Amino acid sequence: MKTAVLINPAAANGRVARHVAELSDELRGILGEYDLLRTERPNHATELVREALRNGCQRIISVGGDGTHNEAANGFFAGKQAINPSASLAILSYGTGADFGRTLHLPRGLHGLERLAHAQPMPIDVGVVTHGLREGGEAVRYFINVADFGVGGAVVDRVNRTTKFFGGFLSFLYGVVSTLATYTNKHIELDIDGNSIKGRMSNVIIANGQYYGGGMHVAPEARLDSGEFEVYVIGDIGRKDAMLNLPKIYRGHLLKRMDKVQYFLAKRIMARSDETVLLNLDGEQPGCLPATFEILPRALNILV
Repeated sequence: MKTAVLINPAAANGRVARHVAELSDELRGILGEYDLLRTERPNHATELVREALRNGCQRIISVGGDGTHNEAANGFFAGKQAINPSASLAILSYGTGADFGRTLHLPRGLHGLERLAHAQPMPIDVGVVTHGLREGGEAVRYFINVADFGVGGAVVDRVNRTTKFFGGFLSFLYGVVSTLATYTNKHIELDIDGNSIKGRMSNVIIANGQYYGGGMHVAPEARLDSGEFEVYVIGDIGRKDAMLNLPKIYRGHLLKRMDKVQYFLAKRIMARSDETVLLNLDGEQPGCLPATFEILPRALNILV
């Protein structure tokens, strides 16, 4: 099986760069010969993966954080179509959040290497988003774990512009607290499989996986192959209330606030706002509303 190993040396606040040689030797012992792909800039992973798949690669190993895995997954698709439907993606979690790996119950770092020798493909759903860009125009991007917009997009924007030296939990906790201190809820219009909702909202979460934000167990019932998103619409909650309810988000208890949280299972979500509302897709901040979220059932093979 032709294999490529994608490494993001900048992942985990640059710590992956110190393990490249060790990783390369360990992987060669498990996988045999492979092509090494090293990212050098944002979105480079997507370009590298697309090129590898078009050249006949059947297995991509993504080494890095959730952002790297997101870029790698984007490389499997072009125009809502899989470039090579039989190809598979495996992940080695080395990044700040490692949230997608939590949903899959995968060990982090070198501890995840041994499973690659006997990993089997599991088809999972993929989200595809047509969204606005801050500079104007629109783009299409895919996600495999969790998307949100509102305060969540603002948090990711802040976290990705600051140091992640203290790891996923503390980096995102600092981002949440510091963003909530100044964030103003936005007026958003939603269409969730034909259900219309309008009003001021703190955040809208669209979950394929269970965890995001450095360990928040936001969607404990989400399944990667269910064919539907879990959607949580968090209403016009104030700063103090948001701070006090942070533990509920980390523990998977969002639905204990039914007075402020609406829950849906959906395949298509459309959102717009006259204000600037930032997106988060798997820990990346690619743009803003308006956005349309659609699910591609069992569209990507993940090696587990």
